Amino acid sequence: MEIRAVTALGPGGDSGLPGCFQAWEGGRLVGSLSLFVPLVHTAEVSAFVPPEYRRRGVFSALLRWAEEACRERGTARVLFSCDGNSADGQAVAEHWGLALDHREFVLVLRGPRPALPADPDLKRMGPEDVKAVAALSGAAFGNTLKEALAMAEATLTDPARRCWGLWENGDLTAVASVGPAAEGLSIYGVAVDPVWQGRGRGRRLMAGLLGVLPREKSLVVEVDGENRRARALYEKFGFRENRRQDYFVRGL
Repeated sequence: MEIRAVTALGPGGDSGLPGCFQAWEGGRLVGSLSLFVPLVHTAEVSAFVPPEYRRRGVFSALLRWAEEACRERGTARVLFSCDGNSADGQAVAEHWGLALDHREFVLVLRGPRPALPADPDLKRMGPEDVKAVAALSGAAFGNTLKEALAMAEATLTDPARRCWGLWENGDLTAVASVGPAAEGLSIYGVAVDPVWQGRGRGRRLMAGLLGVLPREKSLVVEVDGENRRARALYEKFGFRENRRQDYFVRGL
């Protein structure tokens, strides 16, 4: 079996890690493991092995290569992303003795949607706004300035993604990013400046986004299982649970 490291653009490639590891046997792709590195200390792993090649060490080999690359970079832990309804994924987590780190729920708002008025204070952000976006998102999520700048730059320079900001008297109070998803469009990185939290900015931000995004497209958001306020907000706008994603942790 041959393992190949594949360099890809995006959070994995930008951090110095390969974006994907592939297992080949007899000219056939028999397994794939992708790496997503949103933060310096954490790498997220998603893997797939065809049923006929399972229990033959393919996943173990891919994981060894990926973890070695993560260790060399100084990554402290790996998160395994697993569909909450996947019996195979849950069995793998149990076999490896992985602890549940957290759960996220994927909520979907199906299109077409009713028209909503545009918000004059919601503006499209550009590369020149990278410092403002990074400062707000870093304060909201607790990321380091370096991490926040890297994520903001990745979004603001990607032609497939958009970032929108809600302003108040010249101050940026909330941001959200939008990118492609299998279901339609993904809304992510929703952040409200801590100074403005609890003052309706998240609700106004979502209403503004629904006023500018294509009405025929379905919209997808991911919300942490512990964030009941955010989930309640999305559900008020018509988002409904589509699936659950479990994240299991393995320390390096």
